[in-house]
Amino acid sequence: MAIVHLAYIVLVAAALIATVLSPFYLDIFKAGDLWEKHFSAKLFIILLERLSIASLIIAVISYFHFIIFTHKFCGPLVNIGRTIARISERDFTRKIFLRKGDFLVTEAQQINDMMKALSNSVETIKKENSLLLDDLEKSIQAHGKQAEIEAELKGFQDRADRCRLHLDNFKLIDHSPNKVDISQGQQLLRDNPLSANKSL
Repeated sequence: MAIVHLAYIVLVAAALIATVLSPFYLDIFKAGDLWEKHFSAKLFIILLERLSIASLIIAVISYFHFIIFTHKFCGPLVNIGRTIARISERDFTRKIFLRKGDFLVTEAQQINDMMKALSNSVETIKKENSLLLDDLEKSIQAHGKQAEIEAELKGFQDRADRCRLHLDNFKLIDHSPNKVDISQGQQLLRDNPLSANKSL
């Protein structure tokens, strides 16, 4: 990008010099007074030198300005891209840290806030799942004690409701939150003998 930008600046400078000096260049080879030709040639050389120096300075300044600009713009883009790649791997630990003067500060903060919200939601669900597993273990140990089993099942339901509240906050691709898969529900009933016994 920097090379293309520099080539563009050089092309613009060449077009500008050619446009400004073309009348003097034509006067040099035009038939007429020798003094007029001499004056045109001298003015042509002076302007060529001055315009060439000015164009070179402008090209150098523009090149370095473009390098700084792209560094402050592309650097955050690369950083954001790496963080998004980690998110796709279900890793929410990599935050976006920008340097002073970098662009895309608002976008980087939005991604950091998104990762924090996702991380908090997943952490809550993991805690509820861990407690649910503990309750399942207690329910297995309370085999034959119907009252304790019913109390444990009530606890399962409460924890499942809390997990569902967190999961319902996520909007998934091509998925309706109100759509229920009956076959999956029947499979869960077959895999949960405690619920089947309770319903009996």
